[in-house]
Amino acid sequence: MSWKPSLPPFRAYKKEVYESLLAVSGFIYQIGETEALRQPSTPIPVSQIFSPNTKAKIAYMKRCLLKYRKLTGKGRGIAGVQLGIPEQLIVIWMPEIKGKVLVLINPKITKKSEELLKYPEMCMSAAPAIAPVVRPAWVEVNYYGEDGKKHTWNTKTDEPLGKLYNRVFEHEIDHLDGIINIDRVQSKEIIYESDPAYYKTASFEAVKA
Repeated sequence: MSWKPSLPPFRAYKKEVYESLLAVSGFIYQIGETEALRQPSTPIPVSQIFSPNTKAKIAYMKRCLLKYRKLTGKGRGIAGVQLGIPEQLIVIWMPEIKGKVLVLINPKITKKSEELLKYPEMCMSAAPAIAPVVRPAWVEVNYYGEDGKKHTWNTKTDEPLGKLYNRVFEHEIDHLDGIINIDRVQSKEIIYESDPAYYKTASFEAVKA
């Protein structure tokens, strides 16, 4: 019997992954496509929160996040710079709240948990890479909402969803500092999305400081 090549697994699913990336490639900036992804984003003057330009940018970001989710079934948050808006704007998909999308303007982390957790993260700007990033279990964040008022995120919980939201906040705020998830791991730790069951077994792993 002649030799036959050993083909990689999950070939059908990988095709789906790359097809979904193609579907969102028209509005998501990926690494190498703009220097802004590696640079700090500009704060928005509080006096400009209700300006037509800021409102238009927020509306566009919301549409893009919801479109991304519709096309891929993934995606919890987007920072402005990932859509070509290098300003301190973040939108986060939160179906638990009215309106489903939370808007953060000029967010600042004011406190961090001493407890550290590792969890495999994906990033729209580095897809289909998955990076097992170590982050504080929770953070406190001060930010302005689209209502022009100051707000604070300070959810400290052991529930998986709460841990996930804290991580999304940290991940997206990193973008405002020019940091991408793959920057926080060694290159040998990065894998590509291929196994459709990967996240069914993924869990938060405690890490010693």
